[in-house]
Amino acid sequence: MILATVRAAAAIESLGAWRERFRARLRESFAANANALLGLVRAKLSGEVLRSRSGALRASLRAAIAEDADGFQARVWSDGSLPYAHVQEYGGRIAVPEIVPKNAKALAFPYGGRLVFARRVRAHVVTIPERSYMRSSLEDFAPAFADSIRRIAGEAQA
Repeated sequence: MILATVRAAAAIESLGAWRERFRARLRESFAANANALLGLVRAKLSGEVLRSRSGALRASLRAAIAEDADGFQARVWSDGSLPYAHVQEYGGRIAVPEIVPKNAKALAFPYGGRLVFARRVRAHVVTIPERSYMRSSLEDFAPAFADSIRRIAGEAQA
């Protein structure tokens, strides 16, 4: 007869500690990658896709990670304070109502490189082309994000 005794408590404890170190590394990686993606999106709003006028759209961007028992989620978004954020990303049509002067006889505005005067501007629709700054950033950044997770998983197997 052969009798084998295995005392697994130490091994199970060691595996639990390894699991927590692995989750901590993943957490750190997701946070770093979310912030790097946020930086890339902000860079696209600094001239690559859109020229910054006030910086409000760039300032409305946020990054965060969420964690639950199943894993992690990295998220970059605009905080919703600017109605034009969605239109810039996806394009769209905006109805402009008639504009009339309130305290003057005429309106004055630059158009086509010169100053134009008008008694009113008729209601019209403006078509805004798609200027993706979020989705294009994610597309550019996704391979680096995936590589960082693969690297952590590979180190964990070694």
